[in-house]
Amino acid sequence: GITLNGIAQGFITDVIAQMLLRAGFGNSFIDLGEMRALGAHPGGRPWSVGLKDPARPSALARALEISDSALAVSGGYGTTFDPGGRFHHIFNPRTGDSAREFLDVAVIGPFAAAADGLSTALYAAGEANAAALIAAHPGYRALATRADGSIVSFTAEGARDGVWL
Repeated sequence: GITLNGIAQGFITDVIAQMLLRAGFGNSFIDLGEMRALGAHPGGRPWSVGLKDPARPSALARALEISDSALAVSGGYGTTFDPGGRFHHIFNPRTGDSAREFLDVAVIGPFAAAADGLSTALYAAGEANAAALIAAHPGYRALATRADGSIVSFTAEGARDGVWL
C-alpha cells in the first residue's frame, strides 16, 4: 500500500491554504490529514481541534485551539503492522524498530509541511532530542504523550512536564 504519510499531507495542506488565501478565503480551516487554520473561526474565536487519545484512538484526549497556524500529529496508532499496534510505521532510525518513547506528538507552527516533518522527527528522535529540534525551528511548539500517558511540551525555551505552552 501507499499513503501520503510523511510530509506530503502537510505540503499539500500548505498549497491548498495558499490557493484559498489568493482566492480571498481568509477564514478557513483545511484538514487533509494535517491541518491549517487561516485566520480565526468565523465566530471570532480560534478553531478547536480534537486530538485522539493515543491509547484509545477512537476517543478524544484533548482539544487544542489554533488560529493562523498549522497542526500536525504523528502517532504510532496511525498505521500498525500487527493487531496489538506494537509495530507501527514510525521507526527509530538508530534501531530500525518502531519508535516507542512517545504515543503521539502534536506540533503547532506557521506551516503544515514543517509541522508534519517535525512531528514525525520528534516522535522518532525521542524526548532527549526533542527540545533541541524544536529550538532549531522558531515559531513551532510541540506536545507529546509519553508511553506512560503523561504529557510533555517543548518550546524554544525548553521542556515542561504536564502542560501545553
